[in-house]
Amino acid sequence: MQKDSLLYRLFPFLTWMKGYQPATLRHDAMAGLTVAAVLVPQSMSYAILAGLPPVYGLYAAVGAPLIGAMWGSLRQMATGPIAIMSLLVLTTLSNLAEPGSARYIDLAFLLALIVGILYLGIGLFKLGEIMSFISHSAVRGFTAAAALIITATQLPSFMGLEVARHEYIAQQLLDIVTSLPGLHIPTVIVGVVAFAIIYGVKYFKPAFPASIAALVVTTIATYLLRLDQKGVAIVGNIPEGLPVFHLPAFDLETISSLIGPAVVIALVSFAETYSVGKAISSETKQKLKVDQEFVGQGMANLVGSFFQAYPVSGSFSRTAINFATGAKTGISSAFSSICVVVSLLFLTPLFTYIPKAALAAMVISAVLLLFHPKAVFNLWKMNRHDGIVAITVFVLSLIH
Repeated sequence: MQKDSLLYRLFPFLTWMKGYQPATLRHDAMAGLTVAAVLVPQSMSYAILAGLPPVYGLYAAVGAPLIGAMWGSLRQMATGPIAIMSLLVLTTLSNLAEPGSARYIDLAFLLALIVGILYLGIGLFKLGEIMSFISHSAVRGFTAAAALIITATQLPSFMGLEVARHEYIAQQLLDIVTSLPGLHIPTVIVGVVAFAIIYGVKYFKPAFPASIAALVVTTIATYLLRLDQKGVAIVGNIPEGLPVFHLPAFDLETISSLIGPAVVIALVSFAETYSVGKAISSETKQKLKVDQEFVGQGMANLVGSFFQAYPVSGSFSRTAINFATGAKTGISSAFSSICVVVSLLFLTPLFTYIPKAALAAMVISAVLLLFHPKAVFNLWKMNRHDGIVAITVFVLSLIH
């Protein structure tokens, strides 16, 4: 009995694999395929947000969903690239290397390794209670600021502007405004059409993957009308094949400079995992084991860092989709991972003509769900101290 208990602690996925019913497979398969339909384009767009070529988003999504599910505590948790973590990767690494450069890419792998070790350390030493010290109001303030910062980083791609990246949002917005005379109308049209499709589909068919519809329509239009030859930026060629084993470059000086930012990235991004975990556990009556979730996210990052993945975490939106479409166990995440593998092996030519403006529209529409100024005002009304915390964190996040 004790031996079985140890086995389940080492391999928690055995609890939901034991007595797995064929009838459950249909629910898990449908949920996994639906999540994958969102995961594939989101992974590419979030990689761009992180300052990486799109293919590294797919690499980060190959094993993360499965590993996160196997060693986490919630059966519906969907792990992979997320917007907030991608933004934090960009702000952390852009001071050390040029985004998209070989050194920058290698630093992203090293950052994933450090985040993975931090997550594992917190989980294995049962320090998950630290999440209780991150107040709801602080998370509200940060996510609202992050939504605006992410939007600012995507506006140049959405409008076809050549704007340098800046550490501060004010300078970024100023450059965007001064560059408006160079607005590229075809690019703007593509972005607006993508927006219209996303919000139109969500309004009439909430359960349908709106982002996929937007990407399919704008990609076909870009190819047929040869919009890339008219200046509309496209994703371009994505190398086929799965990520290969790659040892991150170990440099003690670099590692020491990344530890501080890695702690911030780990805690802030895990706040999203924690919040969606609480919501799902209340619906499914599963017990949210915070330390076990840290282990799951740690394993996903640790293993991924050796296979060309940048930092990942639990996704609020994809976990919600996974739950809403009937996922019963982590097998749904296995289907999501398989879909990413198939995409990398056989479907990359289809991604060539995806317009970057459509990806930008997809990111903006997703992160605007995080922007809730009304919620901050409600916090102010209910508890003045919580309101002050939320507003302070919001302002400091914007100016830092």
